[in-house]
Amino acid sequence: MNFTSADIVRLIAILPNSKAHAIHAPDIAARLNLPTGGNQVEARTLIRYAIQNGHFILSNTRIGYWISNSKQEIQEYIDSLQSRADDTSLRSDELKAAWNLQNPNNQI
Repeated sequence: MNFTSADIVRLIAILPNSKAHAIHAPDIAARLNLPTGGNQVEARTLIRYAIQNGHFILSNTRIGYWISNSKQEIQEYIDSLQSRADDTSLRSDELKAAWNLQNPNNQI
């Protein structure tokens, strides 16, 4: 789906400005009349688009999404994302190495 700046404005209008009032993706999708089933792909895509356009939208699996203007909170979130990315990369490397060890004639 191609989103516009107007879609971002609608998103920002419904997102809380504090972690204490965060809202989950299904609620965001419902309030924006986007599909609410599955993983709310369209709502999450809009959130990423808004971030790419300079909005500080953070999330937590348990509590949902919110807007932050706290340098410390944003830095902690970035650190968490980086740690998860590093862990994912390590698991990927380990899985590849295990496959290649057991399949020397059919390497990945």
